[in-house]
Amino acid sequence: MKVDLTWAWNVLAHHLPSDPTVWDPSGIEAAVARHASDLVMAPDSTGHDTAWRAAALLHTLTVCPPLDSPMNEFYAMAMTRSYCAAAGWTRLPGTVVLGDLVEQAKSGLADIHGIAEALRGLPDEAP
Repeated sequence: MKVDLTWAWNVLAHHLPSDPTVWDPSGIEAAVARHASDLVMAPDSTGHDTAWRAAALLHTLTVCPPLDSPMNEFYAMAMTRSYCAAAGWTRLPGTVVLGDLVEQAKSGLADIHGIAEALRGLPDEAP
């Protein structure tokens, strides 16, 4: 499942209705473009699943914060959880798990592949 920029902006409006200033809209564009990528360069690697696409949203919004606000991490978590719901996950990752993944991404301890693996490892997360 892939989303578009309109969907991303709607998630922002829904979860942050106070209309935060978006000082770098390219961060949102990058997150959407990255999650939609189908190019897999590694040999013997499988295609991108919904966990990888969710991880792309979370990682990109964390390392390329688009908002002029301390709410960037919240937006990354909200977009990731909203994506998982839209993709039909039966159980959604909780805020503690998502918060930990945001912190790992911010500190450089987790890349997109590590985040995707963590999301796949959650019970009943990926359909």
